[in-house]
Amino acid sequence: MEYWLISSLAAFAPIIAIIGAFITPLLFTVTKSKKLVFTLSELVLTTNAIIAVLVAYYVYTNNAVLYYIFAGFPPPLGEAYEIDAIGAYMGLLIGLVFPFVNIFSYRYLEEHGGYEWYYTLYLGLEAGLLGIAYTGDMFNLFVMLEVASIASYALTAFKRKLGYPLDAAIKYAIVGSVASTMYFIAVVLAYSGFGTLSMADLAAQLMGSPTGFDITYGYTSSIVGAATLFLGLAVWAFLIESALVPHHFWLPDAYSAAPATVAATLAAVAEGVGVYVVLRYMYTIVGLNYSLWLQWILLVLGSLGVIVGGLLMVLQNELKRIIAYSTIMDVGFMFIGVGIGTPLAIEATLFYVMSHAIVKPLLFLVAGAIEHTYGTTRLDTLTGQLRATPVLAAGLIIGGLAVAGVPPTNLFVAKLSLIMSVLDTGYYPLLAIIALGSALGLVGFLRALYSTYFEIKEPVPRKQTPLSFSTLIIVLVVLVIATGLLYNYISNNLLQPAIHSLIDPASRTQYVKVAEEYLKLLSG
Repeated sequence: MEYWLISSLAAFAPIIAIIGAFITPLLFTVTKSKKLVFTLSELVLTTNAIIAVLVAYYVYTNNAVLYYIFAGFPPPLGEAYEIDAIGAYMGLLIGLVFPFVNIFSYRYLEEHGGYEWYYTLYLGLEAGLLGIAYTGDMFNLFVMLEVASIASYALTAFKRKLGYPLDAAIKYAIVGSVASTMYFIAVVLAYSGFGTLSMADLAAQLMGSPTGFDITYGYTSSIVGAATLFLGLAVWAFLIESALVPHHFWLPDAYSAAPATVAATLAAVAEGVGVYVVLRYMYTIVGLNYSLWLQWILLVLGSLGVIVGGLLMVLQNELKRIIAYSTIMDVGFMFIGVGIGTPLAIEATLFYVMSHAIVKPLLFLVAGAIEHTYGTTRLDTLTGQLRATPVLAAGLIIGGLAVAGVPPTNLFVAKLSLIMSVLDTGYYPLLAIIALGSALGLVGFLRALYSTYFEIKEPVPRKQTPLSFSTLIIVLVVLVIATGLLYNYISNNLLQPAIHSLIDPASRTQYVKVAEEYLKLLSG
């Protein structure tokens, strides 16, 4: 009974967000109340956060793989959600980030209007990302990717009256459409080659083990060729979505044009979801036997991401763009870990994803608070102004030090784990890449801090910084440091089970067997 309840809750979490998205504009039409639509959105997001916690707790404590079949049609004929430890881990991050960042939006949006559409799109974004984390069906992942992508494009253009957000959203939409199309082609190739859209069924076929999915039949004459082509296209699509160099050019414009709350959320979890999908396909579905070639490509592209993102970051004169380019650099660090591929490197990557989900909201919310208080985020206008708002200065300092990898911040620990994995594998040139990226991160944020705090000019008119802004920034500052100090606890209780679900062959077998047992049960 408990298993069925938790599985059902996980399956309905994206649906709850979609229902909330549809109700929001209707509620605003009737009440004209910003407070009510905000309260509804926060209630829905908090409900999904509780569900994500329950799902993660059950999966972790019972070493379970949750499975839920929609409409009574089991795979490979129907669609299912299948959640192991790595999926529960990603769902937990998504579930916790959304309601936290959403609190910031209440005061931040007061000058923009269009509240009902903002919250509608924001709930749609969460529905899409949660669906990607929880699904066990390759085509459903495409559908959820489209839901999240469309919401992202519209949210990027939310301040369209300024002009440039609309241009940024169009560029984002064009690039995102290419990625979505590429992934769709990969799914079509998988279906024609292997006769299935079920992740577990495809994993079973590529494992070469007897499978309960006896009704599926593909037309490929070369399993190796079909698996390689499918994996290459699917991963390529999510490298674009993650803005890994050379697919990064859309991100700075999009994140600097979007509302700070949207940039904070996308930077926190959208890139992490891209990393998660790459790991899922490489390890659980296709398997390392067919994906070792991809690790070298990810090492090269990840290294380029660190260098290019860091170099471009130090050349910017606008705070949001500095943070956006630091995101590109951090994505490079994540994919270096994926490319190394050892258990320690995967652990460093997963902790980097978690740390990124704290540091980037901190920095983007600081930028949003500065924008709300001073009306700009340009460094040449903000000269010395943060002396009057020490909480914002502290948030910028701690976030910048984290990006640079200064102890005791969480990104320092993530980079240290990455360095240890490099030393274990003997890929010593990567040490220079990591050191260069950290140095560029430090230079970039020292420039921002010097301009906004130490360079003295005449004060500019400013508003009072809302208490909610300062409170959220203080909480994030504490989390940046606390998660670094509590790394061993986080590793033992969150990271290790997720890593085990990825790299242990027994976990991959369990992922397949759970789906097979449900098929046998429903077929009598």
